[in-house]
Amino acid sequence: MKPNKLRPRDPDRVRHMVEAAEWLVHESQGINLAALLQDRRLHRALEREFEILGEAAAHVSAETQQLWPSVPWLVLKNYRNFIAHEYFRPDYADMLYSAQVLLPPILPELRLMLAATDAEFGPDANLI
Repeated sequence: MKPNKLRPRDPDRVRHMVEAAEWLVHESQGINLAALLQDRRLHRALEREFEILGEAAAHVSAETQQLWPSVPWLVLKNYRNFIAHEYFRPDYADMLYSAQVLLPPILPELRLMLAATDAEFGPDANLI
């Protein structure tokens, strides 16, 4: 089966994961729940970045996922699904905790994976 040139491949998906995780970690620094709840644009942005993170994680190939077992692939995917499908009851305390506490330890691993997939696939991988 020939790969679809229009669909992102692993390096692109991992890059999306890194960008979303970096944004979440950076933008949640110094924010408390009360401030988050007062800023509708920020809590909507948190939701969106978690959706991007989980959607990208869900589409990284099984082969790449197996090479990086320390990344909680299923958790990221399921968290995205929960936020997207249970939109009517967002848990902003949990999102803030995830962004401030759970993502920072994962971020270095994601950056390493990005460097590895870029090296493996090359800069024009999505054109193959």
